[in-house]
Amino acid sequence: MTILEIIESKSRTLSAEIIPPRNGAETDVILRQIERLKEVPVDFISVTKGAGGSLRGGTLPIAQMIKSRFDICAIAHFTCRDYTIEEIENNLMDHHYFGIGNILALRGDPPDGSPDHFKPAPNRHTYAWQLVDQIKHLNEGQYIVRQGFDKAATAKRKATPTDFSIGVAAHPEHLPHADAVSFLKEKVKHGAEWAISQMIFESAPYAKYLDSLAKEGVNIPIIPGLRIITQAATAERMKKKFGLNIPISLISTLEKFPSKEDGKKIGLEFSLKLSEELLQAGAPGIHVFVMNDENTAAELLLRLKK
Repeated sequence: MTILEIIESKSRTLSAEIIPPRNGAETDVILRQIERLKEVPVDFISVTKGAGGSLRGGTLPIAQMIKSRFDICAIAHFTCRDYTIEEIENNLMDHHYFGIGNILALRGDPPDGSPDHFKPAPNRHTYAWQLVDQIKHLNEGQYIVRQGFDKAATAKRKATPTDFSIGVAAHPEHLPHADAVSFLKEKVKHGAEWAISQMIFESAPYAKYLDSLAKEGVNIPIIPGLRIITQAATAERMKKKFGLNIPISLISTLEKFPSKEDGKKIGLEFSLKLSEELLQAGAPGIHVFVMNDENTAAELLLRLKK
């Protein structure tokens, strides 16, 4: 099933995001995480692409393993900033042949320590909407014409269209707010069908975002992404690195009760309350970033099933 079909078939979806192991690491951790999520069970699992210059291969084979070995719907993150359009088409065909039809189309983060603004090399995309547009063209059977070949003759070739379900990232807290709305609107204009948000820790910005998008005629499902914060130091680090708005009340409570056991309980209760608020605001489901604690993530998803 496509992600859109799953969303439309359920009153709420429960899903998770996992990170491939670092290059050179064994796969036992990732297999354990998938096993735990299957027990919930989740509706789908997304697999990230190495971000910030990190060395993490395996997005496609892990997504394919989730689908074939564990019988769970999988999403493969796909970034475009470091690839030519020909390389993108070839990589997308790999996904197509492996049966991974749900793609989260992303521009991709700059390497850690590099400025976010960049000038792409020739024959590369600058924005995520351009990747969305390229995937849409593949779904229409429109492929790149090889250099040196006659376009008119190539156009007569019968090409089999792909059937990718195209998702994108949403940024409810991006400022200015009008830009956050216009960015997603542009992606939808070029073929985006659903979205998963960046990590959010408050429901009000998400509700405002949905309202503003609806006024612009954008009504695709946007699943909010949550991470369960169990340590004050983690919250401060994420605020600094990603510019996230994490409530002071959560950080101060975690500082007051610094033990590991208390931290998990505090983080879980906070995330449960936030999830309910987001669902009431119109969220079609909850997407949990697993990181290194699949048990707490699974506990949140199980409690949301009740």
